[in-house]
Amino acid sequence: MTLLQGVGLFVAGYLALLARSAWKQGEIRQFLMSCLLLATLFGVLAAVVAAYVRWMAN
Repeated sequence: MTLLQGVGLFVAGYLALLARSAWKQGEIRQFLMSCLLLATLFGVLAAVVAAYVRWMAN
């Protein structure tokens, strides 16, 4: 297992524990909306970086 895979496994486990806690407290909808928002923000950031790298390569 590489370091990156280990970090990914740790993050997935942490998110699973957070989801379990949110489920028990009845806040799973808020948790999922927060995850969706973060995924969208990271996607936009990745797209901006990719566009910048592509623009600089030309």
